[in-house]
Parts: sequence; structure tokens; C-alpha cells
Amino acid sequence: HKRNTMTMTRLILIASLTLQLLGSNCSALNVLVVGGSGRVGGSTVRWLQTLSDRNQDPISIAVGGRRKASYQSAIQNKVIPSQGVDFLSMDIDGEESLLQQTLQQWKTSCASDDCLVVHTAGPFQGRRIPTLLAACLDLSIPYVDVCDEWELAEASKLDLDQSAKDAGVPAIVSAGIWPGVSALMAAEGVSQLKESLGEEAEIESIDYSFFTAGTGNAGPTIVSATFLLLATPVITFFNGKRKDVEAWTEMREVDFGTNIGNKPVWLLDNPDVPTTALYITKGKAPNCSSRFGTDPLPWNYLFGAMKALPRSLLYNRDAMQNFALFSEPIIRFVDMLVGATNAMRVDVTASKGGEKKKVTMRIAHPDLEQCVGLATAAFALEVATSVRSKEGATVPPGVWFPVELGGKARENILRVAKEDSFVYELGEDSR
Repeated sequence: HKRNTMTMTRLILIASLTLQLLGSNCSALNVLVVGGSGRVGGSTVRWLQTLSDRNQDPISIAVGGRRKASYQSAIQNKVIPSQGVDFLSMDIDGEESLLQQTLQQWKTSCASDDCLVVHTAGPFQGRRIPTLLAACLDLSIPYVDVCDEWELAEASKLDLDQSAKDAGVPAIVSAGIWPGVSALMAAEGVSQLKESLGEEAEIESIDYSFFTAGTGNAGPTIVSATFLLLATPVITFFNGKRKDVEAWTEMREVDFGTNIGNKPVWLLDNPDVPTTALYITKGKAPNCSSRFGTDPLPWNYLFGAMKALPRSLLYNRDAMQNFALFSEPIIRFVDMLVGATNAMRVDVTASKGGEKKKVTMRIAHPDLEQCVGLATAAFALEVATSVRSKEGATVPPGVWFPVELGGKARENILRVAKEDSFVYELGEDSR
């Protein structure tokens, strides 16, 4: 009798654990990473898996792309895990109705209603219509992207924000490390200054500076994106008004902190500038600009020389991507020599009455490919958690720029983005 009781107890325990496991699988978060076979997308996939496993949150990940061969190559090269990541054939630049049908089929196939799309398929330069975001909103699928093209990000906000609110769907555009976490650094600086000087304090200036050694292990895509940006007038704000200036001009020396030191940086277009200037405060837009530099030093002068090419050629997405792919052996060799460090600095200045105050934020990671995936996953999981939360959602329905997020979402994402950083100084208390 005693043996039978023990056997029955074990069976009940096993049944209970099995039901828990089935329940967990049924409530798994389903994430489609569009462009997940690339360096940025692949890093995002790995971090989504790592962070979810760490929190014991079940997750099901699919990679979206045009070519299954790229997905298979990503597995072979360990860009994405060999197990637990499916492939979804899709073309975001193809027919809109087919794209929506593909998304609908993916959503229907998911084991739960918790779905999220993360768009990492760059370069975004040259795109003007947020087709994928529109399709997601039509199907009530939350959305995050790493768009670094202002006209596309602006269209997402102006054309689809109300649609997202009406559908009860949250979306964040221009997320990632920069743009993305960099804008959160600016928002943190503004928050600290207003806490110190008072809410009436005027934000006078916000200066973004970025440094990446080589390609940061992000590969040819970041090189082709840089070429495209060289053909793009740089959006700055001065005396409350937008002012477009020539790319790769007005060099400055900027101190990025421990183990990096001073680096030269040049003006380069970055959607953090208009999103910050237009959305971070009410009233007059602060002076705002963004600069970028790289190692080895001659690469900076190569970028400057590239501006001599016809703009039509520089702004040809296919041509620049093919040139970057052709240069990949050299790019990889240089990356081996100089490393993959990514460093960000944001300086915010405010005044009230006769008092003026400045805060400086710095974050640096040893590898751009890793930290951009970490940051993108942090934004994505914040959206997913917010959707699942019955109360206290940190990302409400609507289309949001990172700088618009509330203090709690900012705190959560910055905490995740801190991982593996060797410089992490956020203003007065370097928290």
C-alpha cells in the first residue's frame, strides 16, 4: 500500500510538471526577427534567447528573409542558434498584400497570441514607406525596428501613430544601440537637469558623439549604411530651427572615457537628432547634432573622400551594398586589427535664470555587433512585457521614438543595455 501511494504521488508530480510545461509552451512569446540572418538581426536573435532563458520566459523565434540560403548560412556560421529558430520566407519590399498574408499565416501558426515583430533588415536608407509596420498594425502585432533613416521613421510616426493607438498596439521605431539607447541617454540627461534646476529649466543643447572601431563586427551592412549616409544631408538644429548641413564636416575631438580616450568625430545624419529636438521637450527645440568617427584613422579620410563620388551612386542601396560585400575580406582583416569597440557620449546642457548646468553620459561596449543586438532585444522585450502586463504598461499603444518613453521603460532598457559595458557613466551619479 505504501509503495502504491509513493507511485501515485510521483505520477501526480510528473503530471503537474507536464501541465506546467505545456502551459508555459502555450504562453510562449512568439518573435519574428525580420533580417535575423544578418549580423544585427542574428545578434538580436541570440540576445532574445539568452535574456528569455535567463528569466525563464518561454520564447519561440523565427527569422524572416527572402533567401533560406542566408538563414542556413547564418546557422552554419553560428550567427543564429542551430536549434529553436525557424525560417519564414518573406519580402518586405515586395507586394504589400503578399506581405500581410505571410504575416497572417505566421501569426496563425503561433502557439499563442503573444506575437512581436522586430525589423532589423537594413540598410533603411532610401526607404520612405513603413510597409512592414503598417502590416503589423493591421494584424494587431506589436512592433520594434532599428530604423536609422529619419524620413522613414517620421513617416512611421506621423502616418501610423493614431492607427496604432486605435488598434491598441505599441510600436517603437529607431530603437537599437544608436539610434535607440543613445536617445534614452539624452532623455536621462534631460530628466536629471530638470530635477536639479527645476521643470522650468530650458534645455539649450544636446550633442551626440559616437565611435566604432572598424565595423564593430557588424560587417558590410554598416559600411554600406555609412556610404549611404555620406550622401545624406545631416539634420541639425540651431536656434530652434532645423538646419541641414554637409555630411562628414565640422570635426571635433571627443573624450569617450576609459580605455578609449579622445577620438575625432564628424557630422553624420542620425534620427536621434530630430526625434530629440522635436519630442524631448515642449517649446523651443534645443541645439542638437550628431557626430561619428571610426578606427583606423585613415578610414575616416576614406569616408571623406567618398563624398566626391556622384550622390546618385552613393545613394544607390544595391551598389553600395555590393561594394561593401566586395570589400568584406579587407573589412574583416581591419576588424581583426582594431577590434570592435562601440562608444557613445551624450552631452546635455540646460539653464535656468543665470544658472547653467551640463551632464555627460558615456556608455562603451567591447563589440558593436553584440551590444546592438542586446539593445534591440531590450526594447523588444520591454514592449512584449508591456503588452502582457495587466496593469502598469511601460509602452502604451502608439508609435513611439525611444526618447518619448517614460522613466520606467527607460530605466528597464538601460539596465539591460549595461551588460558587458566597460564604460557606463550616466550623468551626475554615474548610476
